Amino acid sequence: MSQEQQQHKSTRVGIIGGGWPGVAHARGYRAAGGFQIVAVADLIPERRQQLVVESGGKARAYADAKELIADKEIDGVSVCLPTDLHVQIARAAMRAGKHVVVETPPGLSVREAKQLAAASAKYGKLLAYAFQRRFGVAELAARQAIEKGYAGEIYHARATWMRTRGVPIGTGWYVHRAKSGGGALIDIGSHMLDTAWNLLGQPRPVSVYAVTHRQLTEHDVEDAAFALVRFDGGQTLELGTSWAINQAPSQNGVTCRVYGKAGGIEVYTPQGAVLYRQFNAKGEAKASALKPPKVVGHAAMMRHFRECLLGKAQPAMGAVQGVVLMQMIEALYKSEETGRSVEIKAAAVESPDSIDAESAPALAVTVTS
Repeated sequence: MSQEQQQHKSTRVGIIGGGWPGVAHARGYRAAGGFQIVAVADLIPERRQQLVVESGGKARAYADAKELIADKEIDGVSVCLPTDLHVQIARAAMRAGKHVVVETPPGLSVREAKQLAAASAKYGKLLAYAFQRRFGVAELAARQAIEKGYAGEIYHARATWMRTRGVPIGTGWYVHRAKSGGGALIDIGSHMLDTAWNLLGQPRPVSVYAVTHRQLTEHDVEDAAFALVRFDGGQTLELGTSWAINQAPSQNGVTCRVYGKAGGIEVYTPQGAVLYRQFNAKGEAKASALKPPKVVGHAAMMRHFRECLLGKAQPAMGAVQGVVLMQMIEALYKSEETGRSVEIKAAAVESPDSIDAESAPALAVTVTS
């Protein structure tokens, strides 16, 4: 089939998992265009039926993910399941000849992220992670301004997602470390870490320092975390996140600030992303609201996925980026355990071709003073 024929042919996809991420994926596929949702899967009948409705009402419904993966009419699969199932299901889908979009985080560990990268290379299938904030209206506007050099060389970013009260419930797996990999840090913190890292230009991480707290909840995972990440070349990133913390209710939500030599960007304001530059001696500056792109959110993410399938782009958050992100997260938890800075020795990711899909090694970290 020619590239022109491929462009006019709908990509047939299936969605595994009928929680809110699965619903968001369904809406994104339909809004993006170029996709046909042909099958959905979820163990819970009510969620399965809701996903059928969100998919346009014509999708085949499976109770077992294995049945959907075995469906030969499907080209791609969205894996919207608890974190501990990401590797098992996504790898099975790629082995069955499907491209995959995996919900966040990539997995429970660096080892699992490397296993998925290896499977992608072994089976020749596209692997993308659904870090949807990369495709948000404010985030895209900020990224475009940075790429155009409006803020000059970017050297620092500060990102937070502080829920005053907001422990995720779902089907209960979020608060169990064996299924989730951790608490607020790996859940919502990973999104802000990725957002700021992306705005910094995805530099290579070299060390991290983190503290976590479990003060206001009774679960076996942290309810708040604070961290500093240092990158090759001197760039730095501050990260703060919480599921529950005693703060002014007005502070509930997200912040992201990017600092450059020629200006700064406040990503989240009522006016969208705002660029500040031309500072005078008093610290006053010219504020310019950044023009938002037309296609954003899950629709933009799925449109990007299709462009990757057509060979027009590389995944913004693909196999290699997933490994690096998990290296940072795993090192942050190691820092919390030891109370010391952790150096990321293995930040340069191996070629996926060199990673064994079944026995990928865990991240080697060095505890430093």
